[in-house]
Amino acid sequence: MFTKIKKLALATCVLGSMALAPVSALADQLQDILSRGSITIGVPENFPPFGSVGANFEHQGYDVDVARMIAEDLGVELKPITSKQRIPFLTSGKVDLVVSSMGANPSRAKSIWFSNAYAPFFSAAFVGPDVKVSSPADLVA
Repeated sequence: MFTKIKKLALATCVLGSMALAPVSALADQLQDILSRGSITIGVPENFPPFGSVGANFEHQGYDVDVARMIAEDLGVELKPITSKQRIPFLTSGKVDLVVSSMGANPSRAKSIWFSNAYAPFFSAAFVGPDVKVSSPADLVA
């Protein structure tokens, strides 16, 4: 049962992160990945704790861990990428998918598909109950 869940997760991630293409092309790409038994996953190498190079020169971080889980049954090639390389590497086929902190926005959605975030970011300011905030200027220290 767990293997079926992992394969479904893989299919969802792959289809969710590929460049927009006809449905048959997406199915072909997924079949190619399954046939060759490996998947190339772009991961950040300079954005801790999501992805970085550790003291032992091994890639580490949340996104790296997720990439390894996706490809556990297939074998994986982690391809370190910079933020600017994420979309070009996807659309050019240099990577099969990207596991990286990247906000979905309408401009990016024109060229790639997004899966659901496993670790969504939320921006907030926290202050004590005695601090009165009525505008951003009140947050200046």
